[in-house]
Amino acid sequence: MADGTPRTPILAEQAADRLYIIDARNGVERRLLLDWVHATAGALGGDGAPEWTSLDIEDGDHALPVEALQARLDGSPSRQVVPLRVAWRIPGFDKGRALKFRHLVFGDPRNPGPLRSRLILLRDRRRAQILVGEAASLDALRTRFCAQTGGGDGEGTDSPEFAGFVARQAALALDVAERGIRGTRYKVPRFVADGLRTSPKFRAALADLAATLGRPVADLYREARPLMKEVIATPSALFLDLRARLDRMMFGGYAPDMEVDAAELARLRSILREHPTAILFTHKTYIDGATPSRLAYENDLPMLHSFGGANLDFAVMGTFFRRSGMIFIRRSFQDQPVYKLVLRHYIAWLLAKRFPLSWAFEGTRSRLGKLMPPKYGLMKYVLDAAHATGTQDVHFVPFVTSFDLIRDVEEYAAEQTGRTKKPESLSWFLGYMKSLKQPSGRIRLDIGDPVVIERAPAPDDRRALERIAFAVAVEANRVTPLTVTSVMCLILLGLAPRGATAAELLAAIGAVTDWARVRGIRLSKDLESGDDAAFAATVDTLVASGLLTRYTAGSEIIYSIEPAHHPMASYYRNIIAHHFLDRAMIELALFELRDADSGDATAAFWAKVDRLRDLFKFEFFYPPRDEHRAAIEAELARIDPVWDRRLASGDRGVAQLLRRCQPVVGHAILLPFAEAYSVVADLLARAKPGDAVDPKALLDSALVEGRQAWLLRRISSEAAIGKLLFENGLSLMRHMGLADPATPDILAARRALLMELRGLANVMEAMRLSTLALADRLPVAGDV
Repeated sequence: MADGTPRTPILAEQAADRLYIIDARNGVERRLLLDWVHATAGALGGDGAPEWTSLDIEDGDHALPVEALQARLDGSPSRQVVPLRVAWRIPGFDKGRALKFRHLVFGDPRNPGPLRSRLILLRDRRRAQILVGEAASLDALRTRFCAQTGGGDGEGTDSPEFAGFVARQAALALDVAERGIRGTRYKVPRFVADGLRTSPKFRAALADLAATLGRPVADLYREARPLMKEVIATPSALFLDLRARLDRMMFGGYAPDMEVDAAELARLRSILREHPTAILFTHKTYIDGATPSRLAYENDLPMLHSFGGANLDFAVMGTFFRRSGMIFIRRSFQDQPVYKLVLRHYIAWLLAKRFPLSWAFEGTRSRLGKLMPPKYGLMKYVLDAAHATGTQDVHFVPFVTSFDLIRDVEEYAAEQTGRTKKPESLSWFLGYMKSLKQPSGRIRLDIGDPVVIERAPAPDDRRALERIAFAVAVEANRVTPLTVTSVMCLILLGLAPRGATAAELLAAIGAVTDWARVRGIRLSKDLESGDDAAFAATVDTLVASGLLTRYTAGSEIIYSIEPAHHPMASYYRNIIAHHFLDRAMIELALFELRDADSGDATAAFWAKVDRLRDLFKFEFFYPPRDEHRAAIEAELARIDPVWDRRLASGDRGVAQLLRRCQPVVGHAILLPFAEAYSVVADLLARAKPGDAVDPKALLDSALVEGRQAWLLRRISSEAAIGKLLFENGLSLMRHMGLADPATPDILAARRALLMELRGLANVMEAMRLSTLALADRLPVAGDV
């Protein structure tokens, strides 16, 4: 233990049959530990000099010098092997963890060199603490060696391989003891390459591959060695501290404390301790990948291994991120079977040893705000690794970070309107870091229920992979909270171009939050608590950023969103759009029924809901149709317990349901998608017979025509002009068979779809007008 007390009490009769393994980096540490060994032996009354061996048990790409240790492993099976190490403490470090970048130059003060060690001892000998790892008998170590390595290379427990195994086991026991004083955040993998090379599963897989390729096993071992060095991350305490410092710098413009539920954090701690785990975070900005690692570091959870492209593994940055836990992966390795095998077994090793993984579930940053379709690559690597090695009970934990303001959104809006994205460079990075210092509000973290995979599916089971990814997406959507930013953008975009008085805005926010509470939708702290000061501070931040406009010169305070900022505001609105999707479909279907001679209103209602589901299938994640219908029925029951009778009664019942839906939100959710799709449909409807669809030319034209439509007010907002929206519109056309070379029938179908989309837009304009008519009747709730 840290004070030198053995983790397992040593009986006096055992004192004479102990072997101390001294893990010392230099002569100063060796002297300290030998003094402790002789003092302990004297206190226990043992006869003769204690047996010991000293070596620096480094985790490197070279064999350990184990000759002296090997010569001392021929004792009786009951002989106790006791590992020792010196732990150097940093005064005041545990309070602020204020490691400095200068330690990159002068070295980690927790691992001082000989001169530095002597100076520390002269000033304060208490900074050198003796660690005693968990002792084990030689018999137990031999049993463990055979179980974990299958007996190694067949030379038995008298071999150098066994001695190396004992040394590594001693180092691991000391790491456990050291975490007792430094914390779980410093749990880092050790001797990974050795663990892989000596693993029976890895050896068997390599032998099978050698037989398949018709190559000698020795050749594959030689090929695998540098690949292990390329793939395996080598995190250390120093670089974890430096990474944490960089993370804090990136969040300089946000409130210092991230909001997270204590119960969710405790559950995550338990999951990480007991199960192989991957944290899958939603990706809105460059910096949200740092929130899981920051949460882990600040709450003494095990460090997370993240993933990066091999193209990022260069010079200083590559070393920094590799040493702080990043795994660099080649972009393509389909025809590289040894690389694939090494990567698979490395991931499985991390999972088995309870080292959690972390990556962006969507693969890239969401440019629209809503959850993007998942990328399957990394999830497939993990599941393939679990399947190949028999790893069970893998937990995929959805992780959502919500920001009051996201500095990337302006860039996204520019990209979507066709402007060229600025390439990443050092000057770009410095500018981006500078922008992060601007006041940006709060950060909230929400941790979803894990998606548990008891047994990984077969590598060729694509449907199982998709089901797992879909389950993660649904859970991530479920735990995404409503925030002040997203709710205000939803309301003001729904009223635009009209603004809202402070009283109207507060009343509308109250109506939305009450609606959300009934449905169990999460709310940010400033919405949930009713803290007026926190709410006002968030609004002030949004106004100062330019996202919202506040007019105070008149008799009332007015809030609005400038038309040029609608694309940015729509981003925040889209983050929560899925929560309102069922409601939006209900409202839109009812408004369509109001103006139509539908006959059987109930059948017409469900037909319209199904049509809306099909039209926007490339924008949202839907449950199976039966589950979706049940969810819509539940929402209708909240609107009106006798909804089915009202709907069956025809026009009068539809009108009654519509009154109970006020204020409506459907137009604020679905109008940009319908308008964007109408731009694509309009372009395709103008084609001549025989014309083929050129996707790039079509999207380029859509940006131009979309701008023209906005200037002519054929679409209501610039938020409907965007490359991804147009791409999804084209995907819908393909799905409907309307992107094939033009024929008279296809052109007629394109025109029919265009009319349908424009009709939907007109209905949603009527919904907006109904909301405006209601605005003057909203109760006064005070000033913002």
